[in-house]
Amino acid sequence: MRYLIKLRLRLHSLFHRDAADTELDEEVRFHVEHQIAANIAAGMSPEEARRAALRDFGGVESTKEDCRDMRNTNYLHDLAQDLRYGLRMLRKSPGFTAIAVLTLALGIGANTAIFSMVDSLLLRPLPVRDPGQLAVLAFRQGQGQLNDQFSLPDLRDIRDQSKETLSDVLGYMPIGIDGLSHNGEAEPISTTYVTSNYFSMLGIQPYLGRFILPSEGQTSGADSILVLSYSYWKIHFGADRSIVGKSVLLNDHPITVIGVAPPGFYGVQPLASAQAYLPFDMVTTYEFGWPKDLMVNRILQNLHTLARLRPGVSLSNAAAALSVVARRLSAQYPETDRGLALSIYAEQFARPDVASSSTLIKAAALFLMLVGLVLLLACVNVANILLVRATTRDREMALRAALGAGRGRLIRQLLTESILLAFFGGIAGISLGLLGARAIASIQLHRFTPIHLDFGLDWRIFAYGFSAALLTGIIVGIFPALRACRGELNDVLHKSSRSVTGEKNRLRSSLVIIQVAGSLMLLVVAALFAESLANVQRTHLGFDPHNVVNFAMDPSEAGYGETQGLAFYKSLLDRVRALPGVQSTGLTSSTPMSDYFNSDYVKVSDYQNPPGNGLPLVSYSVVSPGFFDTLRIPIVRGRGFTDADIKGGPYVAIVSEAFAARFWPGRNPIGEHFVKVSGFSNPVYQVVGVAKDSRFASLTGPIDPYFYVPLAQDYFLSPLEVLQVRSSLPPDTMIREVQGTVHDLAPQIPLFNIRTMTESLDTLSAFLLFQLAAAVAASLGLLGLTLAVVGVYGVISYSASQRTHEIGIRMALGAQRAAILKMILRQGLVIVAAGLLLGCAAAFVAARLIANLLVGVSPGDPLTYSAVILVLTLAALAACYIPARRAMKTDPMVALRYE
Repeated sequence: MRYLIKLRLRLHSLFHRDAADTELDEEVRFHVEHQIAANIAAGMSPEEARRAALRDFGGVESTKEDCRDMRNTNYLHDLAQDLRYGLRMLRKSPGFTAIAVLTLALGIGANTAIFSMVDSLLLRPLPVRDPGQLAVLAFRQGQGQLNDQFSLPDLRDIRDQSKETLSDVLGYMPIGIDGLSHNGEAEPISTTYVTSNYFSMLGIQPYLGRFILPSEGQTSGADSILVLSYSYWKIHFGADRSIVGKSVLLNDHPITVIGVAPPGFYGVQPLASAQAYLPFDMVTTYEFGWPKDLMVNRILQNLHTLARLRPGVSLSNAAAALSVVARRLSAQYPETDRGLALSIYAEQFARPDVASSSTLIKAAALFLMLVGLVLLLACVNVANILLVRATTRDREMALRAALGAGRGRLIRQLLTESILLAFFGGIAGISLGLLGARAIASIQLHRFTPIHLDFGLDWRIFAYGFSAALLTGIIVGIFPALRACRGELNDVLHKSSRSVTGEKNRLRSSLVIIQVAGSLMLLVVAALFAESLANVQRTHLGFDPHNVVNFAMDPSEAGYGETQGLAFYKSLLDRVRALPGVQSTGLTSSTPMSDYFNSDYVKVSDYQNPPGNGLPLVSYSVVSPGFFDTLRIPIVRGRGFTDADIKGGPYVAIVSEAFAARFWPGRNPIGEHFVKVSGFSNPVYQVVGVAKDSRFASLTGPIDPYFYVPLAQDYFLSPLEVLQVRSSLPPDTMIREVQGTVHDLAPQIPLFNIRTMTESLDTLSAFLLFQLAAAVAASLGLLGLTLAVVGVYGVISYSASQRTHEIGIRMALGAQRAAILKMILRQGLVIVAAGLLLGCAAAFVAARLIANLLVGVSPGDPLTYSAVILVLTLAALAACYIPARRAMKTDPMVALRYE
């Protein structure tokens, strides 16, 4: 109760200060008058009674101040006064305020943009129940590669045998493309096939209708049901609520829409966006060529997993339990699970997949460090400006101190001003950062499947930006505040302006040295990334991407079976080859550097797998005759595919040089055999040709083995094909011609992903990641260079202005203008040289940290360092030349009168 009374009184004092002061005045007056009356009653005269009463009271105003202090609300009034005063001071200097706010906005904006990307890719949890409990499973067999796709039987065994640590495990297939027909029109739709516990384990509720029931999806081909994403339903069905229960066509098969997922849910596959969800068992119905034993076949590893940890169970506990499960499965199913080792990762640290998550984390840490450095450079610039401003306000601070303001109050006032600057800079910076992040998100990533990048504002970005702004305000304000309040009162008041501003300013020079060093570090990193990009672009791809246009299509979306689909493709190739300007054309199931690949385990004749290793997993393409000519991939041995390689004939394949070198080293591979262990039919392929190595999966590192199989023999594996056309015609003309040809042949088959082959290489797997890294690093480097040049100019310009009187004396004594120029430039070069030395050491350390991200260039490349030092030195010299030239033109008479 006592505390409540105090709280009420303090709130009354806070929000009704005038009334509280009036009450205090009346109370004090009452006590004084009461004492005066008592003194008069004791025989004193009125004047004597009043003096005695005031004397006994001990000072009316000091007593009132003590009473106000006891309210504990004065600090809020002081803060309000400081804010009002700070705003007035900033308004009085609009030029200074604009420059400082813009500088901080650039630094905070760069940080916000990079952090919003890191937040979206790594930190933002999935929009599901308790996302912190989700984990990703992966396995390794012997010394084999880490794999994060399981067969359904293995997934079920893991789920059933780890119930003490994992409450549930779901599975989902990588997002693919199907054709959804509604009102007679077929359109590509990104689909994912999921286990029946998918939605229940994630703990989300349908926006409309219902989700897949536990009893559904248990029998192959039994449940023709579909759940739409909210965005697809809204865009393609006009938010028609009556869609639930209606039948549509998926790949020309009837299917019933049972529900709509909630807004903001795009599936659980990192980066990709699912537009429809189907029971896993239905893949044998809607996807071409899947075997009917899919639900029980342990060889078919197609399911990514998400596991939910039980409350209180850590990842290490779950990993220990999974190791027991792995040993059990290895002993129980030696044919498929021998040497199985299971591992588990927190979902947020397994993006985009467990194999490449560490690279993403390192890249994120690197760019956060670089933008942090940019913000530091911006802070140094503003701190330098504030130091100059503090010098001009020495007298103001001295006068305020003389009037009773304490040092703490003065520091608090100056810090309030700097934090206000940072606050405005933070607002502008967060806005700039979000605009920059949206611009990056709008970059075309050229993927088969839709991608979901949400760089929008959330509480983490706001907290990051606000924290950066607050920290920035303290950093830029603390040195000028201490500098302004350290002077002795009498000294400051009696010094002339010249003597005050003529002090040596080692602090400002030191800050500029830090700026130059930081700028050099940023430029070196940017130059190394740019050189890596140039090296990657010079990489020999093994094929010629120029003058080739790609058209993706899938006849199964229109309900075409194998015979009809092959007939369509043959007619299409014949017609396109007859078009004017077409040099060659062919079909392929996957284009280089795309996100859509076929891969299978292979058994190779006379090849002994290393003990304990599983079968090698090899990527391949299903292609038509003409493919190698179109991409200009040389056949170095044997022959290419012909129209004679048909279904029912001997299975034939063309292998890459890397394939031949790995499995038949030193031997002629023509005529050798290997088995593709897909679980479909396990055909035995005879090698009829060897193709030159081409980079299909990655631009860096060794080229992995690869093989090609003919479309006519493996159509059931990949009815989705990309028609590639090499032509002498402009791409726009070729696109119109091919679109017309496809429309004439089969108007119901939609074309998608139409772009040139060179455009198709701008993917995350190819050039795009290097281009983004180089562009972001170059932007940060240029920003750092600009800030450093401005800092050097500011210090040299200020220093030259303080030496005006000295320069006048020198010139009056006969100094030549060239000597004045040399003197100013020398001062600037000393600062720049110190910064370059410090920056070289810091840049070398930073470059070592990113060594794994560089291609074809050493972290200590002397040419890169020399070029950056030269650029930075020339820029700094230009910044010094302007104030030096101004000083050189000083009139001696004016300078001697300078005060």
